[in-house]
Amino acid sequence: MVFDNGSARTKFVPDHMDKAFMQWFLSRVEPYRDVPPEKLSAEREAMGRQQEHNRNYAEFLNHAVLPAVEQLVGYLGTQRIVHRVSTWGNQLAIRVHLAWRWGELVITQSHEDAVTFEHHIITEGEKRNEDRVEDQSHQYDLHDPIPPIIAEQELAFFMSRLAQDLILEAPAETPPGE
Repeated sequence: MVFDNGSARTKFVPDHMDKAFMQWFLSRVEPYRDVPPEKLSAEREAMGRQQEHNRNYAEFLNHAVLPAVEQLVGYLGTQRIVHRVSTWGNQLAIRVHLAWRWGELVITQSHEDAVTFEHHIITEGEKRNEDRVEDQSHQYDLHDPIPPIIAEQELAFFMSRLAQDLILEAPAETPPGE
């Protein structure tokens, strides 16, 4: 969008931005637009580290999480267990529905340098608002590559938590392989 006066200050303003707002914004930030080189150097270093974290996350997702989720989804499907896998932004969510409870595992790069596995197990109450929620979160550092076994362990942890509380009267048991 080009504003009426055609000055350099008002050319190339995004269409969704208001002219008066952009002029107000520019009048306040222009005196401070010169950034010292050392500050820009620190920003470039931070972006380099961020790219390394992003690569470690992408590698972990592509080589560990997605294959493990694909196997789990195939197994759940053959056993006719209601489930859903969804993505939003940089997160992957697996939701498993059972008669009176459901669980969700959300995998995301929640911080620039960490991958988080958020476990949400919800037991539905007899009346509205009586639901019981159990949340747990595990974070892994993305400064170094994450071993693929972590994805399998987190999926097994999630599934065991979902299954352990189904029989409330029975004492807690340790799943096989623990």
